[in-house]
Amino acid sequence: MPRLALILCVLTTAAACSKSIGDGEVVDYLRAKSPESRAQLLQQVTEPASAAQATGPIERAGAIHRGGAPLTLVGKTLDVGDPMPAVELADPKLGKIDLGALRGKLVVLSVVPSIDTHVCEAQTHKISDAITQMPPGTTVITVSRDLPYAQGRFAQEAMTQTQMGSDYHGGAFGRAFGLEVKETGLLARSVWVIGRDGKIAYRELVEDQGTEPNYDALIAASKRGAGT
Repeated sequence: MPRLALILCVLTTAAACSKSIGDGEVVDYLRAKSPESRAQLLQQVTEPASAAQATGPIERAGAIHRGGAPLTLVGKTLDVGDPMPAVELADPKLGKIDLGALRGKLVVLSVVPSIDTHVCEAQTHKISDAITQMPPGTTVITVSRDLPYAQGRFAQEAMTQTQMGSDYHGGAFGRAFGLEVKETGLLARSVWVIGRDGKIAYRELVEDQGTEPNYDALIAASKRGAGT
């Protein structure tokens, strides 16, 4: 069906869709209407498309950067007080890490773009070393979009004490937390403390992704989250 005929089909009735309509008939139909009526009819066609665009994912250009290059975050990044999404990660053996099942525990999430970089490696080591300074029983997970096998090899070779969780399959974690970087498809460097009530008690979204987070602030936040 020609585009103009399709417009007439939308603007009038289903009966108009059941017969062959030429573009000339559409033009005649619109010409017979007053300017105000034509504007209203055309608005009915354009508004749904605009509404569909408006419901797409939010993009925040320049929310973070790497050196001097701005980066775009897709979606709304969660903040203090928001509940932790009940999404799943994959462990190094392709098992599931269900974040929703961790409610009732104190959780620290260390999110890195890739463990195969110097800064991400340093962050993972330092947070692993800081576990002894966190409240006993704290669940600490390093999250990236590296393959689970690569995460497992890294953890074994580096002898880190953090659990490893991969967001490689489907990217549900990145979308739920608002950490997906549009330009790279990786996750934004950040650290999180989730209280036993399942709500975010602390977060640091690292502004310059080429730098490390504030470990002292993270340790202090974990102690506050445990009430110590």
